[in-house]
Amino acid sequence: MPHNNSLFERLDFDASTQVCSKTSVAAHLGKMLSTRAGSVQTLPDYGLPDLNDMRLSLHESLSQSRLLIERFIRAYEPRLANVRVRVLPRVGESLTLAFAIEAALMVGGVMQPVVFHARLADAGRVEVCVDGL
Repeated sequence: MPHNNSLFERLDFDASTQVCSKTSVAAHLGKMLSTRAGSVQTLPDYGLPDLNDMRLSLHESLSQSRLLIERFIRAYEPRLANVRVRVLPRVGESLTLAFAIEAALMVGGVMQPVVFHARLADAGRVEVCVDGL
């Protein structure tokens, strides 16, 4: 049975490995979603348009943003499978965009469900955290 991890990683597998995998993906998602379309010369389709600058109705903007984020993650985060993005209700901060990213993540050879919360912060930066951590 082939393993992708080293012997020491397999011997040391515990809950912290799960947390490290999820936080690593969350950090990468934050960087990905904070990258603007057209800013990577070698990958013209890498990045998202400025989500604050969409010139559509609120409903159309949220729907289009959700689809763009979902496609982008499916294309550039291979550790996640079955990616689904949902728009989170706007509570308190009515001008803040927030999304839940639901997916499956391979941890220790087992696919596990994971949920990330992404929130558009200042200057177009996107903060991503793992639900439950």
